[in-house]
Amino acid sequence: GGEVALYYAQRARKVTEKAREDALDEARGLVEAKRYASNDKRSIDLHGTSVQEAIVITSEILEREDCSPASPLRLITGRGTHSAGGVGVLKPAVHRALVNKGWDVRMWDGGLVVRGRERWHVP
Repeated sequence: GGEVALYYAQRARKVTEKAREDALDEARGLVEAKRYASNDKRSIDLHGTSVQEAIVITSEILEREDCSPASPLRLITGRGTHSAGGVGVLKPAVHRALVNKGWDVRMWDGGLVVRGRERWHVP
């Protein structure tokens, strides 16, 4: 009995992880498609992504693209009006994650502005 239960538990974990990976790939495609369609290549529209997807996607983009006070990257998170209780979760979560990784991040009404790495941070 226990071996069968273990087998199905492991199988369920693999299926769940695959679904998570597929959702992240879909979110990446959505974000990149919006960037491609936009005239503003210094902005990332994170609408429609989960908190975890937004953090992963933003981190990936910041690692491959230059970002500085002279050429900041704007992250559009929205105000959270469509979130439960009208309180946004994306902006504060992404802000916290990026600051913890050493990025200079400022808030604005509809999102965040990343101005490069903090001087003190050594990756």
